[in-house]
Amino acid sequence: MPVDVQIVVRSLVLEVLAKKGMSLASSLWLKPLGNGLWEFRIGRNLKSVLKSAGVKISSRSANRRILIGVFFAFEEDCILLLGCYNKLRFGGERAQNLAINKARELLLTFRRER
Repeated sequence: MPVDVQIVVRSLVLEVLAKKGMSLASSLWLKPLGNGLWEFRIGRNLKSVLKSAGVKISSRSANRRILIGVFFAFEEDCILLLGCYNKLRFGGERAQNLAINKARELLLTFRRER
């Protein structure tokens, strides 16, 4: 994943997901995947995504398309990050389902070992 996209994902996880948490459940940002697994959805172009989050970006990267899913769970008072999927790079439903299943496995392992 390009560095500027990594920076955007990190910023949005810290500035949007971590601060607003479950209150995002009724928005387009979050999608429930069942059994406590969620997808934090980052889409469109960098400029519009960051604008909706209240973050400014340099004009050089503003039009770069981005379509990322960050898989996580709310555990106690924390957000447990379980995986990330770049839909533009890896496309297809099959690859995305593999990433979701891996996140599910990690969540189950975490809960068993807790």
